[in-house]
Amino acid sequence: MGSPERFNRKASEPESRPDEIIEALGLSPGMNIIDLGSGGGYYTLRFAEIVGKTGRVYAVDTEGDNLAYIKNKARERGMDNVEVVHSAGDDVPLSDRMVDLIYSRNAYHHLTSRPEYFRRLRRLLKPRGRVALVDYDGRGSRFSFHRLFGHYTTRETVVDEMQKADYRLIEEHPILSQQFFLVFE
Repeated sequence: MGSPERFNRKASEPESRPDEIIEALGLSPGMNIIDLGSGGGYYTLRFAEIVGKTGRVYAVDTEGDNLAYIKNKARERGMDNVEVVHSAGDDVPLSDRMVDLIYSRNAYHHLTSRPEYFRRLRRLLKPRGRVALVDYDGRGSRFSFHRLFGHYTTRETVVDEMQKADYRLIEEHPILSQQFFLVFE
């Protein structure tokens, strides 16, 4: 795995379109969000600014170093609406019906048994809650890191797996050159 700082540099690069992604998500104060596979917490901290004191952002990751980094950054910024959650990878230990959005960037391809995993996560969503997925889709050079090492999932596979988990595609944002950005309900 990479360092939290490297994850954040990559997430904040102009070609990663972070401002456009955040705008497309339509976030508002008071929302509760899970940043699934939060890495260095770039999106966790951006989301926390938007949802404000009445909202909450849960940084969920399997790597303790990432979570410690996020916790320290949130504390430095006086963000008491950020909570770090260690996940063993097969479930997220949070209460039912508490979140408006589950957001995941570049983590989908790492998950195993994805339909079952996302079916289990449904319990966390409020009615009309959404899942937003951004990940590499295999476009680009066949010699790219993501293609060579299998760090991608095709758009078609994701849509099929999410349908098997009883979600439906409600939005697609074609703003990224080598990644899909899909929103499910």
